[in-house]
Amino acid sequence: MRRGIDEGTAASRQIMGVGLGIGAVLWMGHEHAMAQKAARERDAYDAAMAGNMAQLHAVAKNALRDLGEAHAEIARLKRALAQRQAYIDRQRAAA
Repeated sequence: MRRGIDEGTAASRQIMGVGLGIGAVLWMGHEHAMAQKAARERDAYDAAMAGNMAQLHAVAKNALRDLGEAHAEIARLKRALAQRQAYIDRQRAAA
């Protein structure tokens, strides 16, 4: 009685081992490529967000400047209205 395996079984096991090895290498390559792709996408997103933040900062500065100008204009108009009302009141009191 022979305890060893026949040549066909041995060859099929070797071929299966080689196939598994090739599959593992392909899988590792795929994982590495996907990690690189995710890193590139993350970097692109971060760069876009930095650009958006710079634009948002510029918009906010402009909005604050415009708001300050609007408040100054409102204060000027309130002073003018108070002066005109005082003039009207003086004219009514004189009449």
